[in-house]
Amino acid sequence: MDVELLKKALRELVEREPTFFRDLFLDALRSDGRVAEALLDLFTKHPEAKLRLAQAVAESVAMPLNVATKEDLKQLATKQDLERFVTKEYFDAVIKELRETMATKEDLKRIENKMATKEQIESITISVEDSGRDMVQYLLEQRGYKCAAERLRLNADYEFDIYCNAGAVTAVGEAKVRAGGRDVEKAVERAQELLRRQPDKISGKLVPVLYTLLAEPPAVQRARELKVWLIESKKEVVTLEEILGQAQG
Repeated sequence: MDVELLKKALRELVEREPTFFRDLFLDALRSDGRVAEALLDLFTKHPEAKLRLAQAVAESVAMPLNVATKEDLKQLATKQDLERFVTKEYFDAVIKELRETMATKEDLKRIENKMATKEQIESITISVEDSGRDMVQYLLEQRGYKCAAERLRLNADYEFDIYCNAGAVTAVGEAKVRAGGRDVEKAVERAQELLRRQPDKISGKLVPVLYTLLAEPPAVQRARELKVWLIESKKEVVTLEEILGQAQG
């Protein structure tokens, strides 16, 4: 059969029968471990799927208090955090939750054997940082501010996920899987620290920015109060115009 014809037929079937494909997908995860491995590989290689997977993890993963607190989970967004939390206890906690919902021990064993490694989870986090830089650069360019967003490292212990100096505006900040109010406060503190340490890195108006896949309500509130450019996935929750308007006023 012609491959392109098959692809077209599959696309049409997915659009017409989304429930069927959902059930088919779940059945595949419960069956042969090789299928789960192939699906995991597909998710971690496809940028959009990787971001959606990260957002799903941010929204739904739960861990017992002896592993991490709820506030700890909100901060699970940097490589350092991942190295701290992606432990045997972490996976044991996830397996415990799965054991309450999945069908058999065999299912659980296959999932445990094929679960994402620390490197794969770090890859998801890195993709969030890349997406944050791309989105900030795109949004600035749409407003006529030309710049190349990059990671800025001051020293071994101090770096920014997002740095974009466009002359009239300099956006500096972080990329998080999930953001709360404290993340917004840290974005402001770190931006001010950069201004204090290396004012030559700042041109025009300093705009603290926080990019996230999931912005909690306290994050939105604090971003408006502290004049932080808050971007959630592909939309501006607190717009650049709000920040510049407040700054000018």
